[in-house]
Amino acid sequence: MPVFKPARRKRLHEEIVGQIRTLIDEGELKSGDKLPPERRLAELFGVSRHCLREAIRALEQQRIVTCRLGDGTYVLSGSEENLIEPFAEVIEQRREKLREILELRRLIEPQIASLAAVNATGQDMAELRDALARHRAAIEGGGTGSDEDGEFHLLIARATRNSVLEEMLVRLHDILSESRDFTLQTPRRRQWAIMTHERIMRAIELRDAQLAFREMHEHILRVEELFLEWVHQEERP
Repeated sequence: MPVFKPARRKRLHEEIVGQIRTLIDEGELKSGDKLPPERRLAELFGVSRHCLREAIRALEQQRIVTCRLGDGTYVLSGSEENLIEPFAEVIEQRREKLREILELRRLIEPQIASLAAVNATGQDMAELRDALARHRAAIEGGGTGSDEDGEFHLLIARATRNSVLEEMLVRLHDILSESRDFTLQTPRRRQWAIMTHERIMRAIELRDAQLAFREMHEHILRVEELFLEWVHQEERP
């Protein structure tokens, strides 16, 4: 089996992508080879499964691997044409995908926060406080807090006591993480995320459904503003 080394960089999924591309270039991984299962790969790289999925998603977009539902992840042809995705096309695809993700978040997450304010139990609130503390600790430790950010939003969905809503957000978790990763790129944005999460949690704790809706809505709107600023900068000549 090819030797997978624990990832070390802050942008861990980028190192995983680099390692797999190197293994392909060196012939350790060949066209048609099946990668180890997700759980095993995450252990080999020393990262979370969320981080590993980011890397696999990036490799798929670059046409380096393909994921077959219920089967596994396979290496595609190692030819140069398949290994190099036109950069401009990748950027454009990312912009459009992020735009759609943010539209989805703006539609569903304020309503989820509102319902959580009505139905959250004492245990739900304790879990939200713990999640927020882990989020803060991750950022203070030099991380982006992306995993903890996602966990906080999943716990709000659980606090609705609506199993369908919770299941929906769990299934959308990997897709929604795209916009969270974008938002948490700078220290200032990470601190902003902590601050707004505190406000959302406080509104839920107060059982104020309208306030919870408003706080979450403003949170997502700010993410959209950051996205538009980024698009504007990228389009400058």
